[in-house]
Amino acid sequence: MAKITPSIPILDLSWASNPDKKSKLLEQLHSALFDVGFLYITNHGVPESTISNLTDQLPTLFDLPQNEKAALNKLNSPHFLGYSGFAEETTLGEQDLREQFDFATELPVVYDVANQINNLKNETPSERDFSKLYWRLRGPNQWPSESSLSGFREAFTEYHDALEQLSYRFVHLIEEAFHIPIGTFDHFFGQQQPDFKPHGNETSKTFLPPQHRLKLLHYPPSTTTSASNQGVGAHKDSSGWLTFLYQIGHAPGLQVQLPNTGAWIPAPPIRNSFVVNFGNAFEAATEGAVRATVHRVIAPGPSGEARYSIPFFQGLPLDMTVREVRGYIPEEVRALRRQAQDAGDGGGDDRAAMFLDQRWDELGESQLRKWIRSHEDVGLKWYGRDVVDYYAQ
Repeated sequence: MAKITPSIPILDLSWASNPDKKSKLLEQLHSALFDVGFLYITNHGVPESTISNLTDQLPTLFDLPQNEKAALNKLNSPHFLGYSGFAEETTLGEQDLREQFDFATELPVVYDVANQINNLKNETPSERDFSKLYWRLRGPNQWPSESSLSGFREAFTEYHDALEQLSYRFVHLIEEAFHIPIGTFDHFFGQQQPDFKPHGNETSKTFLPPQHRLKLLHYPPSTTTSASNQGVGAHKDSSGWLTFLYQIGHAPGLQVQLPNTGAWIPAPPIRNSFVVNFGNAFEAATEGAVRATVHRVIAPGPSGEARYSIPFFQGLPLDMTVREVRGYIPEEVRALRRQAQDAGDGGGDDRAAMFLDQRWDELGESQLRKWIRSHEDVGLKWYGRDVVDYYAQ
C-alpha cells in the first residue's frame, strides 16, 4: 500500500471489486480507521468531469462582486447556509483566515410545521417533535444567480449526489472492515431498512433522510505579516459521520495531528483523490474504535498560492442520539480500543468530549451548538441571546 508519509495511507477503492485484493483493502481500511483516522482514497468512482465542473467554478464564485456575495450572507439563513466573509468564522476563539460558502442537500423547512408533512411514509405528527430548535437547521440553500454564475447549481447538485453515493458505498466498506453486517447503517440515511436490530431491547425508530453539508473554501494569500496563520484551527469534525475532502490544485495547508505523539504532519493534495476522516459522532459511537483525528489548515503566506477545497460532511438524523447509534455497533467493535489500551497500544486522546455531556447526546443539539459557537452573529439573529448563551457553554 502506497503512503505519502509513514502515517496517512492511500487506499485504492478499485480493489473493492477485485476478489483477489478486496481482503487486503479491508485490512488496510481497518488499520486506517483504528490507528490513524485519516486516509486518502483513489479510484473512487466519482467522474473527473463531475469534480472539475464544480471546482472550475470556484475562482469565479469567490471573485463575485462583494455586494453579490453579501446578498448570500449566512445571516440571511437560520440554517447557517450561505456566504461567510474572510475571517468571519472562528475556531477555538480565533478567526479563521478564509472565506466560504456553506451549502447542503436541498431540502424544505420542517421546523414547527409537523401538521403539514403527515404524508411522510410511516409517520404521524406524534412521532417527531418538529418544534425542537435544532430542526431549524434543516432548510434550503441560498444560490448565486444563474446570470452571475451559469451552471453552478447544476454542477453543485451533480457533485453532491456523486459524493452522497460514494459516502454510502464507503460506509459499507467500513461495515465489512469491522465485520458488521453490510447495510447496518443504511437506516441512518433513509436507505433500505437492514435486517438488523439494535442491541438490547430498543426498538428501531424511523428517521428523516439527513441533510449532508458541503463547504466551498477559499484561503487567500495573506496580505499582512500577521503572526496568525490559522486557516482553520485545530479541531475534530463535528458536522457529520464521515468527511470527504477534495483539495484543489497544489497549494498545501492541511495538517493532521498524529494520535499518539501529537506531532503535526502534512496531508498535501493528491490529484483526483479524496481525504477521508471521521467525525466526533463516529468516534463516540464506537467508543474510540474509529478515531476522529485532530487536524488544521495553515493559511497561505504573502507569497503563497491561494488554496481552494471542498469538504463533504455526511449527515446523520438530527433526532438520533449517540446512544442509539452505539446500539447498532456490536460490542466486539466497541471493545477494540479498550483492548488495545489494556495491551499498552492504541492509546492517546480517544475522547469525543462534546458527547460526554448528555445535553449534546442528541445529534441535533450538538449540531446546533457547533453552528452557534462558530457563527454567533447568525445565532443571535435567528435564535436569540438566551439560546446563544446556553449553547455557548
